[in-house]
Amino acid sequence: MHPTDRRLISRGIDCILSHAERHYRVASAELAERRRAFDEYCLVHALDTSRQVLALQDQRIIGASLWVPTPGRTALFYAPQVAPQDAITQDAQVQCIRQAATEARAAGMALGQVILPPDAQATAELYRRADFSDLATLLYMRRNRPLFKPAFELLPEFQLETYSPDRREDFAQTIEASYYQTLDCPRLSGLRPMDDVIAGHQASAFDPSLWLLLKRNGQNVGVLLMAHRLETATLELVYLGLIVSCRRMGIGSQLMKLVLLTAMRVQAATISLAVDRANTPAVHLYRCLRFQQTAERMVLIHPL
Repeated sequence: MHPTDRRLISRGIDCILSHAERHYRVASAELAERRRAFDEYCLVHALDTSRQVLALQDQRIIGASLWVPTPGRTALFYAPQVAPQDAITQDAQVQCIRQAATEARAAGMALGQVILPPDAQATAELYRRADFSDLATLLYMRRNRPLFKPAFELLPEFQLETYSPDRREDFAQTIEASYYQTLDCPRLSGLRPMDDVIAGHQASAFDPSLWLLLKRNGQNVGVLLMAHRLETATLELVYLGLIVSCRRMGIGSQLMKLVLLTAMRVQAATISLAVDRANTPAVHLYRCLRFQQTAERMVLIHPL
């Protein structure tokens, strides 16, 4: 069912942030804090929390799924934790996720995505039963901005150009070319049109001066996309990609030094990024540059 009553919507959110309702409800300080943070997040990002599918048994919520649209036609999915031994709740939860995916597809979404902590294996299995599949394990990494300017230098054959509307197609084509034989979430390649990919990247505090196109003797060979989040004083590495012929030449290392220099220029306190754990060359580079892992998440996707 779709909740329309505000109290039922609120109960659905509580379930999504914890677990299906038992025969009794127990308020907890931990849930209250999760709810406060989630409500604030929804307010900041203008998320509609009524996009829920609920399964009820004797007026008790035994299954719930929430999906929210994000730029780039990607639907983010949320669902409660489910005990592995609770077969009835598991089945109800799978049906809720499937119905939510059907509605996201009908609303024009191109891709469903869920991000889970590594210990949420039981929940991940429910998504797999609902036709989601594993994309990657993401490592979230951070470091403070450098105190001294790193030595950044590109060979004369390379040039950098900032983003402008008339270069949008150059950026799109170069991003798409950088997906070839990539080690970073390779299964994402081809799942969405490049216009959706660009829109998704631009949703992250877009500043055209922080989007750079790398050329080699006039040919587009790579992109470096950054975003400066003023509210957290963080410079985010949104995407760094090179075409095959320019890999293993030390260019990625140089571009990362440019990221560090940019953090100094915009006075960001920290630099953040996310990387596919299977992309061992990139993980090694970031660790050499003193990035520290702060979190790990499983990502599952469902083409819509």
